Amino acid sequence: MNHSKRSLPSRRWWRFLSIALLTLEVCGVLPALAQVQTNPAPTDEQTPSQQPIPPPPPVTTSAPAVSTPAGTATPAVGPRVEPIASMRDKKIKSVAAVAAHKQNYEFTLNDSEWLDTGAVVAAGELAKFTASGNITLADARTSTPDGLDRGWKDLLRQFPLNQAKAGALIGRVSDMGASVPFSIGSNGQIAMPTTGELYLRVNASSDLTFTGSYTVKLKFLPAPKPESKAADPVPLTPISSVITPAAFTEIPRRVSDVAEGQGDPGDMVNFALVGTQEQVQAAFKAAGWSTVDKSVQEAILNGLLKTLSHEAYTEMPMSTLYLFGRPQDMSFARADPLLVAAERHHLRVWQSSETVGGRLLWVGSATHDIGFEKDQRTGGVTHKIDPAVDKERDYLLQSFDAAGAYSSAAYVTPSNPLIDAKTATGGSFHSDGRIVVMELK
Repeated sequence: MNHSKRSLPSRRWWRFLSIALLTLEVCGVLPALAQVQTNPAPTDEQTPSQQPIPPPPPVTTSAPAVSTPAGTATPAVGPRVEPIASMRDKKIKSVAAVAAHKQNYEFTLNDSEWLDTGAVVAAGELAKFTASGNITLADARTSTPDGLDRGWKDLLRQFPLNQAKAGALIGRVSDMGASVPFSIGSNGQIAMPTTGELYLRVNASSDLTFTGSYTVKLKFLPAPKPESKAADPVPLTPISSVITPAAFTEIPRRVSDVAEGQGDPGDMVNFALVGTQEQVQAAFKAAGWSTVDKSVQEAILNGLLKTLSHEAYTEMPMSTLYLFGRPQDMSFARADPLLVAAERHHLRVWQSSETVGGRLLWVGSATHDIGFEKDQRTGGVTHKIDPAVDKERDYLLQSFDAAGAYSSAAYVTPSNPLIDAKTATGGSFHSDGRIVVMELK
């Protein structure tokens, strides 16, 4: 009996395994296989000096800074707090205020671009989608708006929404790169995650063109009536009225590559979150950030399991860095599967001993890997971060805003802001010195 159709495609399997092992090695979390159980993994700033430096890949996921133009570092004048206007507050403030869009729409999707529906939706507004039609993908597969299970070749493609099936109907609110798409399918009732313009698209990569079309009918549902009349809610005090620069007096401005002693100072602390651990984890999940694997063994197992399930792997581990004399409490990343080895948004989070309004203050460091460069300490290869680190700080802000994950936000300039510095591996970076603070929902 011929079992060839049920067997794992050996070439693609070994190709994946080779890429996975090389990826982990370049990122400094894969020690020699014979030493996995006995020696700690080097940091992601350390790789063998014999390894040639790969050319930098094209940057595809950078986001424009909210505060200052890229390439500038203008410090604010003295310690201060500046409130941040959310995209949810710029056009409409509540579901009741939405009068610009119609209640019913019909669209035709027949190409691979995001379609601007022209409807400005409000956070929490309910939208009911009904989609029909068929498309034929470039590889001859026929799909409905519910999409198709991923195949082996789909592991080598970049989809707008990696969690959705190939050819499925998806949507997102706002056209910012940090916005997180959501699945719709042939029938879906979706609560809009934030305020902004609604976009629709077929979940297909740039090389997976298609013929045919989907017809999408959209109906906005009335807000459910409250069961009983409740008292007007007490307005929340914005974080800009609660936080002060003094909250960061005892918080180091930079992380280190060692817990104690004469280590190399590294990335700057450029964001803070106010809330519980559960709120922190929920906010990152809603904003499209993945919890990274904690060890090489976990990464290999997770990568193999995802490959067997035809799912993209983006949870590659990151090195351990230190703040308050201890390693990060949580690590998150956002990346395209095919670029994760060289380019990804990533950050580390620590719980501080400070509280704001009786709630925990978490702080962290966010940077954007954009390629490779020489490690000035070892002569080896390390990741190169975008030196305009404020762009990554604001990318995090935008991703939380697009997901409706925070209730208010502010920039805080501490008493001794960090303006220009070098990473632990010798690369330079610059900032306006501000820390973005978000109060989580």
